[in-house]
Amino acid sequence: MELLIKDRLYIPALLPKEGNFRQFNTKKEILRKIEITSEERESVGLKENQETKRIEWDTEKEIPLLIEFTSEEMNYLKQSFEKISDEQLPDDMWAVVEKIYNAIQDDKTE
Repeated sequence: MELLIKDRLYIPALLPKEGNFRQFNTKKEILRKIEITSEERESVGLKENQETKRIEWDTEKEIPLLIEFTSEEMNYLKQSFEKISDEQLPDDMWAVVEKIYNAIQDDKTE
């Protein structure tokens, strides 16, 4: 699965804030895989705009990260997204949910 920086910034906000120990470890591993490294931050100029309090970067320099999630991680993501399906979120967050959810569904049909 290819994830952009925007995807990787939204995923932590889409995951449950609490769970059992197994879920905690699964979430921790997902977050480790999607982490934006300091080298990557520097190469795309990732920073917070002090005036707008928004995170900005040069999307032209961005290279999508190819990530392989385990079946357990994919199930955790799927269940997490299903739990928030009735919440009010911005459209671009729903686009990330849809992208990952569809990739999980496609992976299961292959």
